[in-house]
Amino acid sequence: MNQSPFKNEKINRNFELIIIGFIFMVLFLMPVIFTRVKNEISWLHVLKIWKDQFLLLPLFIVNHWLLAPKLMLRQKYFSYLISNVILISAFTLSYYYIDVILNVKPPVLSTVAASSRPTPIPPYAQLLIYSVLILGVDAGLLFSKKWYENEERRYILETQNSEMQLEMLRYQVSPHFLMNTLNNIYALIDLDSLKAKDAVMKLSKLMRYMLYENESGKVLISKEFEFVQSYIDLMKLRFENEMIVELRIPQKFKEFEIPPLLFIAFIENAFKHGGGTDSKSKIVISFVFEDKMLVFNCFNLKSNRNAGTETGGLGIENSRNRLKMHYGENFSLSLNSPEKYFDVTLKIPLT
Repeated sequence: MNQSPFKNEKINRNFELIIIGFIFMVLFLMPVIFTRVKNEISWLHVLKIWKDQFLLLPLFIVNHWLLAPKLMLRQKYFSYLISNVILISAFTLSYYYIDVILNVKPPVLSTVAASSRPTPIPPYAQLLIYSVLILGVDAGLLFSKKWYENEERRYILETQNSEMQLEMLRYQVSPHFLMNTLNNIYALIDLDSLKAKDAVMKLSKLMRYMLYENESGKVLISKEFEFVQSYIDLMKLRFENEMIVELRIPQKFKEFEIPPLLFIAFIENAFKHGGGTDSKSKIVISFVFEDKMLVFNCFNLKSNRNAGTETGGLGIENSRNRLKMHYGENFSLSLNSPEKYFDVTLKIPLT
C-alpha cells in the first residue's frame, strides 16, 4: 500500500503546539516591548498586563479540550458559537466588575508622558479582543486538523479500493466454495432441474455482485442483503444434511449505503467452523435496525471436531480493519467464542 502524503500525525501535532506556543509568547512579550517610560520598562505595568492575560489560559483550555471537540468538531456550529459568546462574555464581564470593585489601575506615568500618549484601551476591552483572537486561531487550527484527518482517511480509502476488491475476492469466496457449489449444481441437474437452474442464477448474481456492482466502494444495503441471501442459499446446497441455517432480514427498512461484502467474512467463518458430519449444527444470522444503527449478529454452534478451537483469522481481522477505515470509532464489533459456539455482533451507523 502506498504511503499517504497526509499521514504524519507527530508533525501535525507538533505544528499545532508550535503555533499556539508562538501566539502566547507574542502576547507575553508585547508588554515588555511596548510598555516603556523614558526608554525603561515599566515592570509594574507589565506585571499588571501579564496578570490580565493569564485569564486567557483557562479560556483557551475550556475551548480547546471541551467546546471544540464536543461541538465544533461534531458540526454543531451554532451551539459552538453561542457557547463561545457566553464564555467570552462571562470572562470579560467578570473581569470588568472585579476591576471596577477593586479599582485596579495601571501605574501612573509621568504627566508629560501621560499627556503625550493616547487614551489606552481599557483592560477588559483588551481581554475581549485577545479572547476573540485566541479562540478564533484555536478553532481554525482544530478545524484544519480535522480536515487533514478526513483527507487522509479519504485518500487511504481511494488508494486501497482496487487492492481491497482483489483481496476480498481472494479470501472471501474461495475456490473451494466455487468447486463445491458447481459440484452440487451438477448433482442437482438430474435430480431437480428447476432447483439446479435456480442455483446457477444465484451463483451468477453472486459473482456479478462481487465483480461489478461494488466498484464504487459503496453499495445499497438491499443489494448486500440479496448477496447474503444468495450466498447462504448456495451454501445450503453443500450443508443441506449437516446443519440448520436461519437468516433473518427485515422486510421493511430505509435504504442507505455501506462498504460491500462487509458481513461475508463472519458468515463464511460460521459455515467453516459450524459444518461437520459428526452432528447437525446450527447457524443463525440476523439483521436488525435499532437506534439509527444496523445490528448484525451471526451465531453458530461449533461442530464436535471444531469445539474448543479459536475461530476467526485473516478474514475477520481484515474486516475489522475495513470497519476502522470506513467508520473510525463509530462502530462496535463483539466476538464471543466459548467452547461450544461462536457469536459475532456488529453495529454500524445508518449513514
